[in-house]
Amino acid sequence: MSEIRIASRYAKSLIELANEQKAVDAVFSDMELFSNTCKESKDLVMMLKSPIILGSKKRQVLEAGFTDFHKLTRLFMDTVIRKGREAFLPLIAKELVRMYNEQHNIATAKVTTATVLDAKALADIQGMLEQKTGKKIELETEVDPSLIGGLVVRMGDSLFDASIANQLKKIKKELVLK
Repeated sequence: MSEIRIASRYAKSLIELANEQKAVDAVFSDMELFSNTCKESKDLVMMLKSPIILGSKKRQVLEAGFTDFHKLTRLFMDTVIRKGREAFLPLIAKELVRMYNEQHNIATAKVTTATVLDAKALADIQGMLEQKTGKKIELETEVDPSLIGGLVVRMGDSLFDASIANQLKKIKKELVLK
């Protein structure tokens, strides 16, 4: 079975159980924090994937590192470790966040600009995207000086490239074709 299918099944089970127990927001916060921590800490991910480190040691590390997690989240992680599926925890967390966002009509847009944008510009971009999509938009920002100016917005499978670098590339292509 593929990793994404395994992670989706576990995430679906956890989100359904959290919904039943009226703890979905707490579990979502926990899994979002865990997912972000895994993105930042490759050591944590490697520890979870390591066949050499015992499950009991992995459990101790997670308990020590994530003491504020909701009881349901801690029990879920404990169960996943007991089943020997702890290597999938980062992907399970990512899938749960995706499912939660889908349920709550939230989309993520990644905005890449040549310079750092101020709060008003970000709010304007967020408002425009929310109006176009009808969803609540969470922005992720990135700075890439090679864009020269303008911006690039990625949302799911969609890409909007209004960067000066892209426009220069198009002009260059037109000149070469003529």
